[in-house]
Amino acid sequence: MRPPAPRRPQDIWKSMCSLTDTGYVPISDEEVRLFQGYCGAVPGQTAVDIGTGTGEWACEIARLGLTVTGYDSNSAAIEWAREVHREHSPRLHFARHDFTADVIPVSLRPGSADIVSCRHSLHLMDVPRLMTDIRRWLRPDGVLHVTTTVADDRAAGLPDAQVSALTQGWREHHQYTVDPHRQVIAIILRGPGG
Repeated sequence: MRPPAPRRPQDIWKSMCSLTDTGYVPISDEEVRLFQGYCGAVPGQTAVDIGTGTGEWACEIARLGLTVTGYDSNSAAIEWAREVHREHSPRLHFARHDFTADVIPVSLRPGSADIVSCRHSLHLMDVPRLMTDIRRWLRPDGVLHVTTTVADDRAAGLPDAQVSALTQGWREHHQYTVDPHRQVIAIILRGPGG
């Protein structure tokens, strides 16, 4: 009898949880269009995607011509992202990193990012610590783009009070609805020193 074939990272990830268990929300063309318009995303910019999971959102940003690094604490998800989105190299990179427990990666130097994105991931992090770090990484006119469900249950999204608190200390802030049911919002914060 032959030994079983080694499992690929994406198979391990799939067996760990289904898409509904991960909280994955499909990406629409409209969501990408709104992101591009509100963030002023243009080719040549540098973006960071925090909590990238399997990299679908980071890939969409890279398709706009930005150089993107997607970070996630799950090694299997990062391996899957590297394999599945290989065709977007060299503009798209993935790295395993836990922003709650690990020391900040050396690649995230002060003023090194035009856009930082947290799509359905900010509520899973140490928000005050991460917000302090993001302000350092962004250029003076940089943008933080947060997509979240507004929910009292921290496992599902950010509560209203925390959404309001995010806007403090930024030069500009905007908010728009991402889905037709008005359950998912995007918060755009520009000018980290504001």
